[in-house]
Amino acid sequence: MLCEIFISGDGEEAKELLAVELKRSQITDHARQVDKKPLNSLDVNFSRLRKLKLSGSSSLMPIDDDDLITISRTARLHELHVTGTTAITTKGLVALGRASRDTLRVLEHSPLSDDGFKHADALSAGDGSHLCEELVDCPHLSSLAVSLPTICDDLFAASSINWAGDVQIRAAGICRIGSLKHSTDAQHAFVNILSEVRSLIKAREEKGVKLEIEIFISELVHGQEGPFANVFLDHLIFEASKGLVHADLSVGEVLSGGSWPLHQTPSHKGPYGQTGQYGKDEQPYSCISEAEFVEGLQKGYISF
Repeated sequence: MLCEIFISGDGEEAKELLAVELKRSQITDHARQVDKKPLNSLDVNFSRLRKLKLSGSSSLMPIDDDDLITISRTARLHELHVTGTTAITTKGLVALGRASRDTLRVLEHSPLSDDGFKHADALSAGDGSHLCEELVDCPHLSSLAVSLPTICDDLFAASSINWAGDVQIRAAGICRIGSLKHSTDAQHAFVNILSEVRSLIKAREEKGVKLEIEIFISELVHGQEGPFANVFLDHLIFEASKGLVHADLSVGEVLSGGSWPLHQTPSHKGPYGQTGQYGKDEQPYSCISEAEFVEGLQKGYISF
């Protein structure tokens, strides 16, 4: 089926592919396990493709990094959306994004599970490149929603950045330092990053461009077997322009004996980001200032 889709899509300006999980009996059916390597065909050319959207997960011959690398040989995309996948990592994303450096305007990357974070640091995209620098090196990139292993101030300090509207960035650590959960140096660096974010927002505002940046600190949650076994939940959500943090504060309230935080308001956000609560088991999030968050962090009432 993928062979037919790709070859028939040659010359089209937009292509959306949705992967679905098959039944075990379908996966083990040898008649279905035929890979004709359609992307290697000389008849396939993506030079006219402007928008590519890949979503969903499948355990039977899924589209992976190697496929994206092959597509990158001829593609010059304006939009790239990779969501809900388990077989595509930052390696494939960088290859396709780099090939479309001078044309890319929209980039969305939201992996379904920890498979999307194969590289432990944004400095390691498989070829020694730095993902933060790769992103800001796209001169026409204006819409961004990405999940990165780590981030640093390089992602927000470039004067050439043309981001606009709502930008969302998910991460779990700081480049060159490590995990936010286990490194106090990383935590101090993150506070400085928030200042860089505010400087960027102000610089864009001075150019007449409205920019809002939210940083989501994700936490890997282990579940049952299958494609949804390990998923990322938004443990902390930072609204840098407002100096606000959204989180579940219930544990901190108990640890502090009710003395922290001093001020909090209900939040419309939750562990699944803008959509809030996914089911009935999650605690509602509250909203506090960055200053109160830092105080709670120092006193051990809350953590990354």
